[in-house]
Amino acid sequence: MSSNWNLPDDLTMPARADVFPAPGGVLPQHWSKCFGCGDDQPAGMSMSFVAGEGLEVFGRLQVARKYQGGPGVIHGGILSAAFDEAQGIGCMSVGAAVVTGHLEIDFARPIPLDSVLEIHAWIEGSVRRKIYTSAEARIVEGPGADPDVVVATSRALFLTITAEHFEKVKKLSREGSEANESDAALPSSI
Repeated sequence: MSSNWNLPDDLTMPARADVFPAPGGVLPQHWSKCFGCGDDQPAGMSMSFVAGEGLEVFGRLQVARKYQGGPGVIHGGILSAAFDEAQGIGCMSVGAAVVTGHLEIDFARPIPLDSVLEIHAWIEGSVRRKIYTSAEARIVEGPGADPDVVVATSRALFLTITAEHFEKVKKLSREGSEANESDAALPSSI
Protein backbone atom coordinates (compact mmCIF):
# COMPACT_ATOMS: atom_id res chain seq x y z
CA MET A 1 0.00 0.00 0.00
CA SER A 2 1.27 3.45 -0.75
CA SER A 3 1.23 6.65 1.23
CA ASN A 4 3.20 9.79 1.86
CA TRP A 5 2.03 9.77 5.47
CA ASN A 6 4.79 11.05 7.74
CA LEU A 7 4.40 11.34 11.48
CA PRO A 8 5.84 14.47 13.14
CA ASP A 9 9.22 14.24 14.86
CA ASP A 10 7.83 15.69 18.11
CA LEU A 11 5.11 13.04 18.47
CA THR A 12 4.48 11.85 22.04
CA MET A 13 2.42 8.94 23.31
CA PRO A 14 -0.55 10.11 25.41
CA ALA A 15 -1.61 8.25 28.54
CA ARG A 16 -4.54 5.85 28.52
CA ALA A 17 -7.59 7.41 30.20
CA ASP A 18 -8.40 5.94 33.63
CA VAL A 19 -12.07 5.60 32.65
CA PHE A 20 -11.35 3.69 29.42
CA PRO A 21 -12.59 0.07 29.69
CA ALA A 22 -10.16 -2.78 30.34
CA PRO A 23 -8.99 -4.81 27.33
CA GLY A 24 -11.94 -6.73 25.90
CA GLY A 25 -14.44 -4.34 27.49
CA VAL A 26 -17.29 -3.14 25.31
CA LEU A 27 -17.07 0.55 24.42
CA PRO A 28 -20.20 2.69 24.73
CA GLN A 29 -21.41 4.56 21.68
CA HIS A 30 -20.29 8.17 21.85
CA TRP A 31 -23.62 9.51 20.53
CA SER A 32 -26.89 7.70 19.86
CA LYS A 33 -27.42 9.48 16.52
CA CYS A 34 -23.95 8.73 15.13
CA PHE A 35 -24.02 7.17 11.64
CA GLY A 36 -21.14 4.87 12.58
CA CYS A 37 -22.17 3.47 15.96
CA GLY A 38 -25.46 5.04 17.07
CA ASP A 39 -28.41 2.87 18.02
CA ASP A 40 -30.81 5.74 17.26
CA GLN A 41 -29.66 6.00 13.64
CA PRO A 42 -31.79 3.65 11.47
CA ALA A 43 -29.71 4.31 8.34
CA GLY A 44 -26.42 3.90 10.22
CA MET A 45 -23.76 1.20 10.27
CA SER A 46 -24.34 -0.01 13.86
CA MET A 47 -20.65 -0.69 14.45
CA SER A 48 -19.60 -2.15 17.78
CA PHE A 49 -16.25 -1.74 19.53
CA VAL A 50 -14.15 -3.30 22.26
CA ALA A 51 -11.08 -1.90 23.98
CA GLY A 52 -7.71 -3.41 23.14
CA GLU A 53 -4.42 -3.28 24.96
CA GLY A 54 -2.93 0.17 25.35
CA LEU A 55 -4.34 2.81 23.02
CA GLU A 56 -6.24 0.59 20.59
CA VAL A 57 -9.75 -0.56 19.74
CA PHE A 58 -11.30 -3.31 17.64
CA GLY A 59 -14.51 -2.61 15.72
CA ARG A 60 -16.88 -4.79 13.72
CA LEU A 61 -18.90 -3.91 10.66
CA GLN A 62 -21.43 -6.23 9.03
CA VAL A 63 -21.08 -5.44 5.32
CA ALA A 64 -24.79 -5.22 4.56
CA ARG A 65 -26.17 -5.35 1.02
CA LYS A 66 -27.26 -1.71 1.34
CA TYR A 67 -23.53 -0.78 1.43
CA GLN A 68 -22.93 -1.98 -2.13
CA GLY A 69 -20.71 0.06 -4.40
CA GLY A 70 -19.49 -2.02 -7.33
CA PRO A 71 -21.31 -5.29 -8.02
CA GLY A 72 -21.11 -7.44 -4.90
CA VAL A 73 -18.62 -5.29 -2.96
CA ILE A 74 -18.62 -2.56 -0.33
CA HIS A 75 -18.77 1.08 -1.43
CA GLY A 76 -15.48 2.87 -0.76
CA GLY A 77 -17.29 5.66 1.07
CA ILE A 78 -18.79 3.20 3.55
CA LEU A 79 -15.36 1.70 4.21
CA SER A 80 -13.99 5.22 4.69
CA ALA A 81 -16.77 5.99 7.18
CA ALA A 82 -15.99 2.76 9.06
CA PHE A 83 -12.30 3.67 9.29
CA ASP A 84 -13.19 7.20 10.42
CA GLU A 85 -15.46 5.81 13.13
CA ALA A 86 -12.94 3.24 14.35
CA GLN A 87 -10.06 5.69 14.57
CA GLY A 88 -12.26 8.34 16.20
CA ILE A 89 -13.46 5.79 18.76
CA GLY A 90 -9.79 4.88 19.30
CA CYS A 91 -9.22 8.44 20.50
CA MET A 92 -11.57 7.65 23.38
CA SER A 93 -8.69 5.62 24.83
CA VAL A 94 -7.03 8.89 25.85
CA GLY A 95 -10.30 10.50 26.95
CA ALA A 96 -10.46 12.88 24.01
CA ALA A 97 -13.50 14.12 22.11
CA VAL A 98 -12.30 14.66 18.53
CA VAL A 99 -13.20 15.65 14.99
CA THR A 100 -11.52 14.36 11.86
CA GLY A 101 -8.89 16.63 10.32
CA HIS A 102 -7.51 14.25 7.68
CA LEU A 103 -8.34 10.69 6.63
CA GLU A 104 -6.65 8.54 4.00
CA ILE A 105 -7.44 5.01 2.92
CA ASP A 106 -5.53 2.38 0.94
CA PHE A 107 -7.86 -0.21 -0.60
CA ALA A 108 -5.97 -3.49 -1.07
CA ARG A 109 -8.68 -6.03 -1.96
CA PRO A 110 -12.39 -6.08 -2.80
CA ILE A 111 -14.55 -6.55 0.30
CA PRO A 112 -17.61 -8.70 -0.47
CA LEU A 113 -21.12 -7.95 0.71
CA ASP A 114 -22.34 -10.17 3.58
CA SER A 115 -18.86 -10.33 5.09
CA VAL A 116 -17.85 -9.04 8.52
CA LEU A 117 -14.95 -6.64 8.81
CA GLU A 118 -12.83 -6.25 11.90
CA ILE A 119 -11.09 -2.89 12.07
CA HIS A 120 -8.13 -2.59 14.41
CA ALA A 121 -7.38 1.08 15.15
CA TRP A 122 -4.63 2.51 17.32
CA ILE A 123 -3.07 5.82 18.32
CA GLU A 124 0.38 6.53 16.89
CA GLY A 125 0.87 9.58 19.13
CA SER A 126 -0.10 13.20 19.62
CA VAL A 127 1.20 16.74 19.33
CA ARG A 128 -0.79 19.39 21.21
CA ARG A 129 -4.43 19.09 19.93
CA LYS A 130 -3.53 16.65 17.14
CA ILE A 131 -3.93 12.88 17.55
CA TYR A 132 -2.44 10.66 14.84
CA THR A 133 -4.02 7.24 14.28
CA SER A 134 -3.69 4.19 12.03
CA ALA A 135 -5.98 1.24 11.30
CA GLU A 136 -6.22 -2.05 9.41
CA ALA A 137 -9.28 -3.94 8.18
CA ARG A 138 -9.60 -7.71 7.85
CA ILE A 139 -12.49 -9.93 6.73
CA VAL A 140 -13.17 -12.20 9.71
CA GLU A 141 -16.48 -13.84 8.74
CA GLY A 142 -18.43 -14.59 5.58
CA PRO A 143 -17.29 -14.47 1.95
CA GLY A 144 -13.54 -14.02 1.57
CA ALA A 145 -12.87 -14.43 5.29
CA ASP A 146 -9.18 -14.67 6.14
CA PRO A 147 -8.27 -12.89 9.39
CA ASP A 148 -4.57 -12.98 8.43
CA VAL A 149 -5.04 -10.81 5.33
CA VAL A 150 -5.26 -7.01 5.58
CA VAL A 151 -7.80 -5.82 2.99
CA ALA A 152 -7.45 -2.07 3.63
CA THR A 153 -5.48 0.37 5.79
CA SER A 154 -6.05 3.90 6.96
CA ARG A 155 -4.25 6.78 8.60
CA ALA A 156 -5.91 9.80 10.15
CA LEU A 157 -5.36 13.02 12.02
CA PHE A 158 -7.92 14.01 14.64
CA LEU A 159 -8.25 17.32 16.49
CA THR A 160 -9.38 17.44 20.10
CA ILE A 161 -12.43 19.62 20.74
CA THR A 162 -14.70 20.71 23.57
CA ALA A 163 -18.49 20.34 23.90
CA GLU A 164 -18.81 23.98 22.80
CA HIS A 165 -17.74 22.90 19.31
CA PHE A 166 -20.93 20.86 18.87
CA GLU A 167 -23.10 23.61 20.38
CA LYS A 168 -21.84 26.03 17.71
CA VAL A 169 -22.44 23.51 14.92
CA LYS A 170 -25.94 22.68 16.12
CA LYS A 171 -26.89 26.36 15.96
CA LEU A 172 -25.97 26.32 12.27
CA SER A 173 -28.11 23.27 11.57
CA ARG A 174 -31.03 23.80 9.22
CA GLU A 175 -33.14 21.63 11.54
CA GLY A 176 -32.91 24.39 14.16
CA SER A 177 -34.55 23.90 17.52
CA GLU A 178 -36.13 20.56 16.53
CA ALA A 179 -32.67 19.01 16.20
CA ASN A 180 -31.50 20.66 19.41
CA GLU A 181 -34.42 19.26 21.39
CA SER A 182 -34.02 15.72 20.05
CA ASP A 183 -30.25 15.72 20.46
CA ALA A 184 -30.22 16.52 24.16
CA ALA A 185 -27.04 14.54 24.80
CA LEU A 186 -24.02 15.82 22.93
CA PRO A 187 -21.30 13.46 21.75
CA SER A 188 -18.87 12.62 24.51
CA SER A 189 -15.39 11.17 24.76
CA ILE A 190 -16.54 8.14 26.79
